[in-house]
Parts: sequence; structure tokens; C-alpha cells
Amino acid sequence: MYAAVEHGPVLCSDSNILCLSWKGRVPKSEKEKPVCRRRYYEEGWLATGNGRGVVGVTFTSSHCRRDRNTPQRINFNLRGHNSEVVLVRWNEPYQKLATCDADGGIFVWIQYEGRWSVELVNDRGAQVSDFTWSHDGTQALISYRDGFVLVGSVSGQRHWSSEINLESQITCGIWTPDDQQVLFGTADGQVIVMDCHGRMLAHVLLHESDGILSMSWNYPAFLVEDSSESDTDSDDYSPPQDGPAAYPIPVQNIKPLLTVSFTSGDISLMNNYDDLSPTVIRSGLKEVVAQWCTQGDLLAVAGMERQTQLGDLPNGPLLKSAMVKFYNVRGEHIFTLDTLVQRPIVSICWGHRDSRLLMASGPALYVVRVEHRVCSLQLLCRQAVASALREDKDVSKLALPPRLCSYLSTAFIPTIKPPIPDPNNMRDFVSYPSAGNERLHCTMKRTEDDPEVGGPCYTLYLEYLGGLVPILKGRRISKLRPEFVIMDPRTDSKSDEIYGNSLISSMLDSCNCSDSSDVELSDDWAAKKSPKISRASKSPKLPRINIEARKSPKLSRAAQEMSRSPRLPMRKPSIGSPSLTRREFPFEDITQHNYLAQVTSNIWGTKFKIVGLAAFLPTNLGAVIYKTSLLHLQPRQMTIYLPEVRKISMDYVNLPVFNPNVFSEDEDDLPVVLSHVPS
Repeated sequence: MYAAVEHGPVLCSDSNILCLSWKGRVPKSEKEKPVCRRRYYEEGWLATGNGRGVVGVTFTSSHCRRDRNTPQRINFNLRGHNSEVVLVRWNEPYQKLATCDADGGIFVWIQYEGRWSVELVNDRGAQVSDFTWSHDGTQALISYRDGFVLVGSVSGQRHWSSEINLESQITCGIWTPDDQQVLFGTADGQVIVMDCHGRMLAHVLLHESDGILSMSWNYPAFLVEDSSESDTDSDDYSPPQDGPAAYPIPVQNIKPLLTVSFTSGDISLMNNYDDLSPTVIRSGLKEVVAQWCTQGDLLAVAGMERQTQLGDLPNGPLLKSAMVKFYNVRGEHIFTLDTLVQRPIVSICWGHRDSRLLMASGPALYVVRVEHRVCSLQLLCRQAVASALREDKDVSKLALPPRLCSYLSTAFIPTIKPPIPDPNNMRDFVSYPSAGNERLHCTMKRTEDDPEVGGPCYTLYLEYLGGLVPILKGRRISKLRPEFVIMDPRTDSKSDEIYGNSLISSMLDSCNCSDSSDVELSDDWAAKKSPKISRASKSPKLPRINIEARKSPKLSRAAQEMSRSPRLPMRKPSIGSPSLTRREFPFEDITQHNYLAQVTSNIWGTKFKIVGLAAFLPTNLGAVIYKTSLLHLQPRQMTIYLPEVRKISMDYVNLPVFNPNVFSEDEDDLPVVLSHVPS
């Protein structure tokens, strides 16, 4: 076999990712039919739980066809937990998601009409040690650290509960493959067996000195009926791009193995809980996390190198790094993946028909491409060449046939959609639409309120993997009107300090602490870590921009307003508050202020106009009209006018789809050529 970390930028959230869970994406038309996993499991959804109490649901894809359509919304940030989310579990037969937080709160989410909502809530007030769905998805097993266990239905009805009196804590709980028994592991190495009705069956001591971390079976998590439909029966079928064995052959006639992970790093493979001669795997790792692939023929064990294996260098001790070891059903070591991760891997999960292994370490998420059979020479060459290249665009510079270039470029196609914005190309990311039809959902926060900088500042964050990635920053420039200027994320050399590599490093440094430190972070943390304009780039005087040089529509109106309302405040030398005096300067000097666009408004705040200030953007970027009726007798209406901005052409002003004259200071009704969007 062969495994390698996927090429591309580091995927990270704004807080520690604590748990992972993946499920395949099945089209709506096929949900009531048997599932052809080999075809539909090329796409799926990854659920993540982080230290800020947010659950992320992100679209993933393993096929290498760039023209494949994606869902309109490919990322959801689900909020509702009051503490860090420690468990996420998909229920694939019923398409539900269960999440648990550190305070004991349990939410069951369901998606309807493209939106996620909470269907069930359970809060017992005690910490949850494990949550497991039965293999048919109809029942849920909940185990608490204080010894209380509960089994309920998928609809929220309680079947039975029991209080287990133990001197130690329950660390995990699982179902047997036939869903007729439940097993609980404890911190002192014991396994407690109960039947599906809550009767005690057995109490077995597996290890006297080691506690049990987790238990699992090399058995599919859910028994979804698989159709006999051939992979090539659909028009959407495309041959696997990761080699001949992107989809492994199922293991037939193998008795399920009970896998028990201990705190010492050892792993026992047992035929049953009472097996007297188990196969013991000495992983040599600490803080291990183990999980079988869906086919049950490959066990991934992730952990940190032990200190006894490391030597001392002349300049100091060698840094520990995380690694992933793969074993077969006989406990034989097959492959070791060395990583550069310096933090423990807290969670792993398989996805996309076992062709991907996803790992969470701190705020970062890593995707490992796994080849189950003997790796081909072509795949090894592709990995070697891709490692030497930095970006996908460098592939075209190689003197290779087009077919090989196309095959080589598949190494750079990311599994996580959408990929994190490139800090070195942030300007194009915020200025031009993406190639696909996906919608990027953002969150805006007020990040600064300092009179010395001219007014309150706001940062626009892209929702990504349950976290927020800063992409734009703006500042209010008027006390009387809701008017703003938007900063250019890429104008000079100092932009690297604002949106460059520090975007990733700040996320990593902010989480360079214990796992429990994220609970103490306040809501202002994102504001402190958000990119801010350095003091050196702030001019002490911010005069009024003369838009007349750009020949913007309504020039005479704008010129008349220059002497009435403040737009860009300037700071007085003696007083720290912004001044209301306006000055003008030539438009050629706009680049030194790092402005991308300006949002102007009428005095009532019902009509807004977006004016491009950068040389590579058109003058008219859009307009927004907000209409309300007297006494709110009719629904509020918002009409948005947006021209199509493309990088390939600069002739935007005369586009027929956008009429710049729709913006007016008058409150008279204007003819509307586009449909109203009720707010």
C-alpha cells in the first residue's frame, strides 16, 4: 500500500478541531433506494467539532473532474453549543448528525430544504464519554463518565437506562455487529457487557495497569443496502484517478475483530471480549487514535513518537512528530506515514470509500490519500513531481505531453471544498467570482472601535471548517450616514503581514496551548487575531476621495455632497477624535491608502451604492435599495443590482445588466428591472 499527505495549503480553523466524522453524499432521488457506494461515495460531507462550540459541515470530493457540479452551499457552521464540541457522529441511514459538547449537551441535527436545524436536545448535566449509533441507525447508545448509560431511539424515545457503579470512569461504548449487545470500556482496563435490554451479562478485566481509550470493530459502521448496480451504469461515472485501486475490494468471510486501544499505546485484536489469546500490536506511539477502514482490512493508528525513540541533536533535542501506522487484520505492520505535524493527532476518520484518511491536529486538518494495493510506478512519479512543484499552475511549465500534465494536475485537486483562500492571491479571491456555482457564506464582526483610526472597523470572515477566515476589512467613514471604505487586501509589501502567511501562523499560534484553553477564549478573540492595518500604513490624515476623476455616474450630485457630509475622516493633531473637515486629493494617490471600494448611502440609509476605487475594478460595482412600507404593513423588500465582474475584461460600465442610475438620493420610487428579494 501507499499513503501520502495531500498537496496544497494547510487547512485550518480558528480553534482546535477536536473530532471528525464523515458520511457519503447520496442524491435525493436515490435516498429511498439501495446505494451504489462506489459511485456516490466520491462525494460526501465532513463534520468537525471545535473548541469554540461550533460544528462545521463541509463538502468533500475525491473525484478529479473539475467540471463536476457541487452543491450551492458547501460549508455550514452550526452554532448552538455553549462549550467545546467533543463528539460528532453521523447517522447515515437517517441522514442525521449527533453532536456532544463538554458540558453534556447533545444535539441531533437534521437538514431540510438546504438548512440545518436542531431536531432533538438532551442535556443531563454530566460529561458524555461516547455516543454511538447502532448499525441500522435506529438506536443511539450514550455513555456518561459517571457510569450512567442510556439507549434511545433515533426519534428521541428512551428505551432503557442504567446506572453502573464503578470506581473508575466509563471511557467508551460500542454496539456489537448484530446490535444485540453493548460493550463499555473503563479507565481501569475493564469491559462491561450488557444486552440490548439493559441486563448485565459480563464483567471482564482486560488489563490491570492500562486504561481503555477506545473500542471498535473492523465492521462497517452502518448496514446500508448496497445495490448491485455496476459502477459504469451511470453517465456520471469516471474511472478512479488515484490509481487502479481507488476503491478497495471488500474483505469477504472475515469474522469481525474487536479492537481495544489502551493508554500505553498497545492495541489488542480480539475475536470477542472474552478472547484469552488476543493479537497485541505494540505501536510504540502515545496518545494513539485508531480506526478501521470501512472494508475492515486496514487499521490506521495515529499517535506521537515516544521520547525514548528520539535522540538528542547537537543543537538540542529532536522535535517529536506525529505518524500514522497501518496494520492488517493479523496485526502485521504494513506501512508508516511520517508527518511534519508537531502536535498530537486527536481524531481520524476514513472517507470516500477508504481512499482518504482525514486527521485533525490542533486547528489544522490533514487529508491523506491512501492506495490499498501495490502502488504503481506512475503514481509514485506523480507524487515525486508534485512534491517538487509548488502550485498547480507550475504543471503547465513542464515539457510533458498533455495527457501526463492532466494526470499530474490531479494531485493538486483538493478533497476539501472549498479550499482555503490563498493568502498571496487574496485580492482576486475577493474581487472576482469563483469558477463554480457555489455560494460562500460569511460572517461580519466589529473588530475595532478606536477614534484615532477614524471610526469603527469591521472584518468580513469566510466560514470554513467550523471557523472563520478573515478576507476583508472595512471602516466606517461617516457619523451621519452608513458609509464605509473597504481595504485592499493586496496593495503593497506590507500586505503579507496582514493577509499573508501570518494568516495561517496566527491560527496555529493562537491554538498553541492545551486543549482546554479554547474554552476560556472570549468572543473578542477573533477580533484580536484578525488582520489589522499596521500603524505605519495608516495615514494621519484621510481626506475625501475625489470620485469625479473616475467619471462615476451622478458626478454633479457627488460633487455637491462633498461639502455637506463627511466621508473620510481625518485626525486632528491635538485631539484624538476624528475630524469632520473634508479635503480632496487626486485620484492617483488612492493606492497609498489601500482602498478597494467605497460604500455610499443616502441620509435615510435606504439606498446604497458601491463604488470601485482600485484601478482594476469598474467604477460601478453595484447598488442596494431597501424599501419599507408605512407602519410595516407590507413585507420589507431589498433589491440588489450587481454587474458581472470578470478579470478578462475591463469594459464593465456599459453592461446592460446593470444600470448605475438606480441609485439616487431621492426617495421617489424607481422602476425596478430585477426581482425583489424579500429580507
